[in-house]
Amino acid sequence: MRFCPRCGGLMVPVKKDGKAYLRCQRCGYEEEMKGSDAKSYVDKKSVEKKGAVIVESYEEKKPDEEEKELKEDYVKQLLDNLYETESEQEED
Repeated sequence: MRFCPRCGGLMVPVKKDGKAYLRCQRCGYEEEMKGSDAKSYVDKKSVEKKGAVIVESYEEKKPDEEEKELKEDYVKQLLDNLYETESEQEED
């Protein structure tokens, strides 16, 4: 990978008139790409064709007793509120 001698910006490969050049993304400085430069740049299409697979491990955490009790209380309160709302609607 090369950096611009003028501003220090990243030099990226571009094709122009059938030749490969390195162009600075910041200031636009260009120079012809050398064979040794080409090795440090990877063609995005060739990386995509390989099809990388990322595997992450995941452990399901079992809730402890306190979490279970909180969940049960929440469900009870929710059902109580639902029954109250239904009773009020029936009265109207």
